[in-house]
Amino acid sequence: MKCTYSKIVLIVFLFSFKPGISQNKISLFSEISYNSIPPVSLSEYKSVQERDKDFQNPNIALGVAISGGGSRAQFFSMGVLLGLEEITEDNSHHKFLNEIDYFSTVSGGCYSAGYYLTILKNKLYQEHQSFNDFYFSKADAYKDYVNKSASILSLLNNSKNEKGDKISMSQQLDLEVLQYDSTNPDNPDKCKTQMLLSDFFVPKGSTLQPFLPMMVANGTAYNNGERIAFMPHVIRGLHINSSLAPNKASICLDENDVNDGYGFPLTFGITASSAFPGVLPKTKFGIKGQDKILCIIDGGASDNMGYKTLMELLQDDTKVNNKNKKALFIDCLGQGKKEPYINDEKIKLISLLETASLYTVQTRYMTFESDIEDAFESYKMPLSNYQIIGFTTLKDHLLKLKKDEAYEKIVTELKNADDDYNNWLKFYDKFRHDLTEQFGELSFTRDKDGEIILATLTRDKFNELTASNILILYEFASHVETKLKITPEEREMLLLSGRFAAFLKAKELKGLLTEHK
Repeated sequence: MKCTYSKIVLIVFLFSFKPGISQNKISLFSEISYNSIPPVSLSEYKSVQERDKDFQNPNIALGVAISGGGSRAQFFSMGVLLGLEEITEDNSHHKFLNEIDYFSTVSGGCYSAGYYLTILKNKLYQEHQSFNDFYFSKADAYKDYVNKSASILSLLNNSKNEKGDKISMSQQLDLEVLQYDSTNPDNPDKCKTQMLLSDFFVPKGSTLQPFLPMMVANGTAYNNGERIAFMPHVIRGLHINSSLAPNKASICLDENDVNDGYGFPLTFGITASSAFPGVLPKTKFGIKGQDKILCIIDGGASDNMGYKTLMELLQDDTKVNNKNKKALFIDCLGQGKKEPYINDEKIKLISLLETASLYTVQTRYMTFESDIEDAFESYKMPLSNYQIIGFTTLKDHLLKLKKDEAYEKIVTELKNADDDYNNWLKFYDKFRHDLTEQFGELSFTRDKDGEIILATLTRDKFNELTASNILILYEFASHVETKLKITPEEREMLLLSGRFAAFLKAKELKGLLTEHK
């Protein structure tokens, strides 16, 4: 089988470079006339600071950027959002989660923010319920994950991938994350309206008041790598007039026969932002007056942390002084830096493909913190006005703890175990058993079947987690691969690790809620 595949690859390679065959005519760069992607701007929108003052301080502009990373990013960041709701400013009743004005999201990070804001709009305000209570009591009815397999292996079957499924990815996201059934809008188990960009952006002159934070999903132009922030003025400026793939569908057009951006479905933005090349279908849009199309891929190709758009949003908030512009970056990169050395053996094709696909994301990540500092300095915002939460938050805390014999035993067991899921399940079972023994079943919420939900460990028990507990939690969660479909055990550990990471940063996060006079 390997020999056959090698021959096929060799034939394709030789054919691609057959002398005398010219596949493309020369494009004269001197004749290309192109207007850049419209930049991030708040000039045509009402300020999010006009939202209800009972929920947020209008004198603080607080933004959250959530990185990409598939379902690992979705559920780690979801855990962080749940943890942020448990953090309250010392001198008021404002919760950190309610204080957020801007979300800048990429790929898997779009899923958690999109789900939270959908539930905030349709459920939490009406039912006067906290996000934690809703999430851990009704997540079975309003699930937040896409039941679709996708991995780097699908790079080898890209033609099938490009055709998409009977139900397109954008329809799946609407149904399974944004809670809207486009095939049956009257579905009593789903929300009645589709999430549109108009839910986050209110034009000046409108009689409506801003209700939700602004959410921006970020994509990348396939042909030149430019960052595309999905905001109404950007969509309108691109002259989009149709959705071609993966969901071929008509979209609302204005009198100029283009989408005005406000009627643009959020699911299209999220689908584009998570379209990792070859793994998920590219998103394609028709452009008025053009014989070419706009193809958008994963936002991680231009900025996997979402920090550039967030900094531009904060910079353009004219209602708030720079000293009160704050940012939280949720870093969902799983495994830490790899060492530069490899074994002296033949490099496997799949390893080569994976490394090549992720190289841009990884190399940009290496300079992330220095890039953040440069951005804050250039925008004249205090360096003390941002925080980063990630798996390294757990690791840094773990390094400070006193280690005992039980810890060293688990270290040995982990090092001697093969990196396959059955072994990780054994460590999960041990972790679950140890926590229920340590804290008792009353420290957890139960699901509809009466089983304890591990991710609901009460916050007052976090300080009692041992080094051994945290080691398993950190190693299990950070080893979850970048993928779409996830197991229940992975989801539990990611949610708990996100909540715990927010807990560890509680003091610093409360500092971001402090208004500087």
